[in-house]
Amino acid sequence: MSVATGATLLAAALAVLAGALFLWSYGLYPIWIARRAGNAAVPEANPDAPPGDIEVVLAAADEEAVIGARVRDLLAQAGVARVSIGCDGSRDATAARAREAAAYQAGGAGSPPSPPAARVRVVEFPERRGKAAVLNDLIRESTAELLVFTDANTRFDPGAVASLASACAGVRVGAACGRLVFERAAGARATPESDFWDRETRLKQAEGRLGVCLGANGAIYAVRRELATPLPVDTTSMDDFLIPVRVARAGWRVVFAGEAVAREDAARDVAAEASRRFRIGIGAGQVLRREPWLWDAAAHPTLTFAYLSRKAARWLAPLLGILAACAAVAAPPPVRGWGVAALGLLAALLAALALRPSLRGWGGRLYYFAVLNAVLALGVAAGLLGYSRPVWTRTARS
Repeated sequence: MSVATGATLLAAALAVLAGALFLWSYGLYPIWIARRAGNAAVPEANPDAPPGDIEVVLAAADEEAVIGARVRDLLAQAGVARVSIGCDGSRDATAARAREAAAYQAGGAGSPPSPPAARVRVVEFPERRGKAAVLNDLIRESTAELLVFTDANTRFDPGAVASLASACAGVRVGAACGRLVFERAAGARATPESDFWDRETRLKQAEGRLGVCLGANGAIYAVRRELATPLPVDTTSMDDFLIPVRVARAGWRVVFAGEAVAREDAARDVAAEASRRFRIGIGAGQVLRREPWLWDAAAHPTLTFAYLSRKAARWLAPLLGILAACAAVAAPPPVRGWGVAALGLLAALLAALALRPSLRGWGGRLYYFAVLNAVLALGVAAGLLGYSRPVWTRTARS
């Protein structure tokens, strides 16, 4: 077999595999999981009370603009016994603003403020180490029954923590994922992020009915503390996947708590979201390389099937598509022309990010979907090759 023939066959095989993974993960799997969830038996209610000792943990770096509001928001949540904030080498006044917000909380109408400082712990780390290392330290020092994970730029609806705790009181429930809602500020550019996220939320709901809600929202999820295992310190943006999925591996259910609502500002534009998606891709590549147990269908069939269908398929499909185009370049015409055209289109999509385009209609949705999958593929490739990015700058939000 000649090199050109081999390149043609390789390009065709990779392209077919990429297309099949896209079709299954985005088209057929959502239908299958919805039907499976609709037929699933509802677990019996647990007569035990929800976990009573709840601690909120979050890692923050250079978040002085939002940390005060975040502390006040968390202290207003019913059931929160403690808030622990790990300041990861902040170069601004994040720690000071957090302590100031903890000094007083609003009392009832006409009441003087009361000091809740004992409920807030601010831990300063002098050097930037990354979110995983900070969370490991906060988890290790906690004595709470239930840990609630969130981000500094998130806002909880009233009762969000109580809803997470109630969900975790279910039979054999080890973790619960809340519902994240993206909001666009007035005057900010429109992106299709909210539309795509609503679709993902429906998938999480279905998987949660089966106890395998893969990939919690980093903005709002809860885990029984004894089930929260340490993360590799160089983990890139994947705590909300690794912590819950390891809970599922241990035989506990991971459910979706739709009434536990968190809100965040949507990404300012597609370029800002692309940076976050590249970081996620790096973490995905690390998971593919480091967590081979997730492929063991004999040990946990439902968990593995959900992982392969919604995570691995989406991480690998765009990368396989790019590799197909690269292989096509080494093939004879007309296959070579298709490969060159595909790589040229990829370059144009990425170059257009610098223009921060305004995305409207179906054309905007297609561009958003294509460019973010391309960026994700580059991140996955970097993660598979051993690149690590535990420290990052927060995504610019509207």
